Amino acid sequence: MKYYQEITILPCMEVPAYFLWSKVYQQLHLGFASQQDAQGNVPVGVSFPCYRENEDGSSEGEEACALGYKLRLFAEDETVLERFALSKLLHRLEDYVHITRVRPVPKNLKGYATYSRFHQRNSVEQKARRYAKRHDVSYEDAEQLFPGQKFAEGLPYIQMKSSTNQNPFRLFIKKEGKDCAVNGGFSSYGLSNQSTVPEF
Repeated sequence: MKYYQEITILPCMEVPAYFLWSKVYQQLHLGFASQQDAQGNVPVGVSFPCYRENEDGSSEGEEACALGYKLRLFAEDETVLERFALSKLLHRLEDYVHITRVRPVPKNLKGYATYSRFHQRNSVEQKARRYAKRHDVSYEDAEQLFPGQKFAEGLPYIQMKSSTNQNPFRLFIKKEGKDCAVNGGFSSYGLSNQSTVPEF
């Protein structure tokens, strides 16, 4: 990955960070989906430079802040990021985000990492969604019925809505450091468990 563009979520007293992450990432997901090739690969990947895992159970706001307030988009070619048209994609959120111009990746790197989607089998989210559907209650009410079961341990997430059925879900994001660069495509969330992005 030779070029990047950075988004900073601007702190705002009236609008919580987790809400802004949700809105920003929903738009990014639409942008990534529009870039998919025939195999479903996207040429743009993401990183969260301030990513950290939580050691204790946290609220939704704290989980989102574990991602920090920055996101970087990477591509091999400068024109790929220019065509992605990030400013246009996020124009409705321009008061809440700062977007840099496309820049070359610095030569001095800390290393490489993968940022991937973590799927938790039989997660609280799935159980709550099924319960809500069967018993005609809201998802939020159903979620409260499973207090003893934690979500993916310590992993930060972004609250999302399915574009097909509008169901809410948590996009858990897992980071793994890597020794060398691995080039390849990314998912419609800009994530991959194999393709790396540079860390700096």
